[in-house]
Amino acid sequence: MCLALAFSAGASAENSFRINKNTVLKVTDQTPCAGTGNGETTYVSNLPVIRLDGALLSTLESKPGKITVYDPQRGIMECDAAMKYRGTYSASFTLKRNYTLHLKTADGKQLKESLLGLRRDDDYALLGGYSDPSRLRITVGLDLFRAIGGNAPEAALCEVFFGEYYKGVYALVERPDRKSAGVPKDGALYRVLAQRVDGVDILSQSPQKAPAGEAWYNVGKVYPDGDEGWRAMEDFNAFLTSADDASFAREIENYLDLSAFADYYLFVNAIGASDNIEKNLFLAWDGEKFYPMPWDLDAAFGRLYNAEPSDPNAWYSSPMYERLLKTERFSALLKERYKVLRAAFLPENVTARFEKHADHLQANGAIEREGIRFLRYTDVTTQKTHALDVYGEIEYIGEFMEKRLELLDSTFLY
Repeated sequence: MCLALAFSAGASAENSFRINKNTVLKVTDQTPCAGTGNGETTYVSNLPVIRLDGALLSTLESKPGKITVYDPQRGIMECDAAMKYRGTYSASFTLKRNYTLHLKTADGKQLKESLLGLRRDDDYALLGGYSDPSRLRITVGLDLFRAIGGNAPEAALCEVFFGEYYKGVYALVERPDRKSAGVPKDGALYRVLAQRVDGVDILSQSPQKAPAGEAWYNVGKVYPDGDEGWRAMEDFNAFLTSADDASFAREIENYLDLSAFADYYLFVNAIGASDNIEKNLFLAWDGEKFYPMPWDLDAAFGRLYNAEPSDPNAWYSSPMYERLLKTERFSALLKERYKVLRAAFLPENVTARFEKHADHLQANGAIEREGIRFLRYTDVTTQKTHALDVYGEIEYIGEFMEKRLELLDSTFLY
């Protein structure tokens, strides 16, 4: 078990933190407020704080450390942890890193605990959204996918310190795994990885090589362990690479939950998720059919991975989806499902999801504190700077969604 302590309401030293020499944060269960006195600004906040303590981390291997969670609703919890930086492109965010956390007992064994009301588990991710001017894209994206009936990890907003250093607003996110994907014990889960340099895609062509280990070209095996875990993907690949167009149209529904794939296709194109149609997704197998689950939705809602604005008229597809679109069944299903899901994609409904989280951050002074340390993000490749502007970004997202809705309406309503 984690060490659970009673939460200290009011101005207790054990739940007080210093943002900088002139700014203090007190995490309490009292009404949020901010005040100035004796040359200091003091914020009283209900937003949970997670403090990480440990040695210098890397992206290659986890290092031992400690995690302390200050949650006004649930108390204070402390436990050992193994931690590392996570991400590929986001590994360049040296000021505001993303983290992978593995909770541990004092003797180094796996420890499962519920943090911030999320499911009880030993693995979590802390995602800072540094390139996202709203800091909310991943949280809202996962929330929206669940709202249209899909499976996705849940997230909770918090603030993070690494030792004494303030790291700002983060989303604590459940690990994308069998449980978050809703996969039964006799099912399987695969992660679709970034496109290979040689272009091999086992979802559209035969790689001429049997799977070995935990990765098979552009697909990684998450569950179950062992070579038997590849069976469902091998069978699917064999069908994809051997079926002619007539056989594909006739038999594809034996392999895919077409309604789930239609919903995912509409979701990705509604929010302009440029990085989530051919990678940054999971393929879950329930023992009979495959269905998709998204991950890493920071390049969506009008921004690319490097924070540049995305094209509101771009269309996102893949070789497998192009093949599906040639079938009458899938084309008809897209129109049917769009009518059902369209309300969720309305600009006012999408921005309302952002505003709900933004208002919570604002009420607790977290947006101001984020701006103290992380007011601007400069991309390492474009060298362009993008300012933190939560409400201005939400307005931009609303305008982007209006254009996306026009595009989808013209495709699926007429």
